[in-house]
Amino acid sequence: MRPTATIPMLALCAAASCVLRTPTLTARTSSFSSGPPSGPPSDPPSGAGDEAAAGSSIIEAGCTFSGSEIKGEPGSIHQVSCPPGCDKAVNVFGTETYTSDSPVCAAAMHVGAISDRGGQATVMLEAGRPAYRGSKRNGVSSRDWGAYRASYRFVGVTAAPPPPPPVAKRPTLLEPGCTFTVDENTGETGTVFRVSCPAGCNVDHHPIWGTEHYNHNSPVCVAAIHAGLASDRGGEFTMVIEDGRKAYRGSKQHGIESQDWGADRGGFRLER
Repeated sequence: MRPTATIPMLALCAAASCVLRTPTLTARTSSFSSGPPSGPPSDPPSGAGDEAAAGSSIIEAGCTFSGSEIKGEPGSIHQVSCPPGCDKAVNVFGTETYTSDSPVCAAAMHVGAISDRGGQATVMLEAGRPAYRGSKRNGVSSRDWGAYRASYRFVGVTAAPPPPPPVAKRPTLLEPGCTFTVDENTGETGTVFRVSCPAGCNVDHHPIWGTEHYNHNSPVCVAAIHAGLASDRGGEFTMVIEDGRKAYRGSKQHGIESQDWGADRGGFRLER
């Protein structure tokens, strides 16, 4: 029996030219860190500040730009720049507060925030209202409207005082002779004249018809004496052209006798 020889592993590797490597342990570190990051923070996503920038930028509006084209919630404020020469004869609805579909530049002229040379105005968006009242201001006529879904108004504009009542147009002055009748003017029903009569119309006067209301053939200055608004020295009074009446009643007043008359196509009345 052949004895078994034991060859040490080291001698075997030496014979086979193998290399023995000692195992190494690689320590794995946790992916979580309790300390602050070593690098700068990453940039915010693109467009994150666009919304804030948009609220502070000036809107270069055209003449047809309306409040409904301004993006924002009620209460948000926006700067709007308008060009010169915008048309004033456009549809604007409201006074001081306007429907959102109203052209901003025309409304700004209406409220007095800018002139027809253009300019910059501050707009605040508002909720809708149940009604809007029109008016005429600064050469712009706005219109009434009912309920609408959204509104806007201008910030920093002092409310304009209500317009003064219209001045009554002074009646046309007539200086007729004693035989003048309303057939000799072109006044329509409701036309008002201021009449100045000469002296002497009660001498050999022409006939008149009516009392307080006279038919169109009655000489005006003679009727004025009958009505007590003039005398033999003349006088000044107001005459109003009227539609014809079904009848005119005669009477005697102030030395003048008027006659009855039936239906007529036109006439007049006299006032102080």
